Amino acid sequence: MTELRERNRLRTAGDVETAALRLFELHGYDDTTVEQIAAGAGISSATFFRYFRAKEDVLFSGEDSSARTLVALVAERGDRRRSVAALAEPVCRFAHRSVANPATDGQRLTHLVMTTPALEARSLRLRLRWEREIGEQLAREAGADRPDLAHSVVAAIAVSCLTSALRAGHHTGGSIAHLTRRAFAHCADLAC
Repeated sequence: MTELRERNRLRTAGDVETAALRLFELHGYDDTTVEQIAAGAGISSATFFRYFRAKEDVLFSGEDSSARTLVALVAERGDRRRSVAALAEPVCRFAHRSVANPATDGQRLTHLVMTTPALEARSLRLRLRWEREIGEQLAREAGADRPDLAHSVVAAIAVSCLTSALRAGHHTGGSIAHLTRRAFAHCADLAC
């Protein structure tokens, strides 16, 4: 019974996410209401609030998963240095898997987040979370209890490469992974 309940919960959450993204694209984030999203997903507004605290949460429902995925890719990297260059490959893989993957609506979601001023604060919190968690991973690898300045700077630059690519990609329609790789290359050029 629990397995069926969980499948139904995931299906309903997915229906809400699909309806919300479609409505946000059609009417704009600010002009779409929770009531419209709920109706589009075939549920009541009360049911919507059992799944999400606010319409913003629908767009960031994968926040925990994305942070775990990014940190796991950093932890699994072949280049064990704790440098910006060593983080290029895992961050580019993350960009490809999470943003470029059509199954996750990553490109549509990224475009919406990057073009909606009302979502900037939440997007910034996610970016800061990625930086913090990568810094913590680098500290663990170094046997430290918490990130030092070097870990924090490396994490911030790596995430800046990704977010710069996200901003550029929503304008150009280019591959986020390719743009992320180019951003890392620009960083390497600046270090010389």
